[in-house]
Amino acid sequence: MLQRIMWDHLDAAGSEYVTINGRPDGMEVNGTVLLISDNSPHRVSYVLRLGPDWKTKKLKVFINEEKDPFVIETVKEDKWWVDGRYVEALDGASNIDLSLTPLTNSLPINRVSWMIGEKRTFKMVSVQPLSREVMPILQTYTYLGDSDGCRIFQYRCRNFETALVVDQNGWVVEYPGFFYRQGHSAYTGVFNGSPVFLASEGKSGGKLPT
Repeated sequence: MLQRIMWDHLDAAGSEYVTINGRPDGMEVNGTVLLISDNSPHRVSYVLRLGPDWKTKKLKVFINEEKDPFVIETVKEDKWWVDGRYVEALDGASNIDLSLTPLTNSLPINRVSWMIGEKRTFKMVSVQPLSREVMPILQTYTYLGDSDGCRIFQYRCRNFETALVVDQNGWVVEYPGFFYRQGHSAYTGVFNGSPVFLASEGKSGGKLPT
């Protein structure tokens, strides 16, 4: 089944169009991000292959007019190769976190079942496509509950913290201050009487938080 999603960037000019295709062996995601970075326009396209367990199999990233993609993949269970080179520091990570899109925040959320109040930490492969920087990071998600037909997750990575709003399929509806999903019914921004925007300072180097 084909699903289409579009996000607007809230912190600078930009948007993203994504198609999600279910396959017998998992899922394929094709995305195109248009953004401004350092006062220059960029187009970043990617193809993401997922297994039936929501773990990342392969990510190919095409930057602007480059013909050769930047490739990150798992050849063995939770072991990673970057452009054909094995990177031991990434051992144990199960998913990619692509910094320019909220889509990859859905991967750890959808990998497991959640109970309200449950907190989980995931090792991820952080990818900054414009700089081709790849590194391991830890992300922590806490399931706060439901509101307006959406689920609310407290999200923390390094010294950045916010509350993510996702639909019942786990796809991000609102990433406060950074991304908002078009074509989805308006979200009130309130959970149990309080605003869900709980972001703290701390985005290093002007990069989008992962």
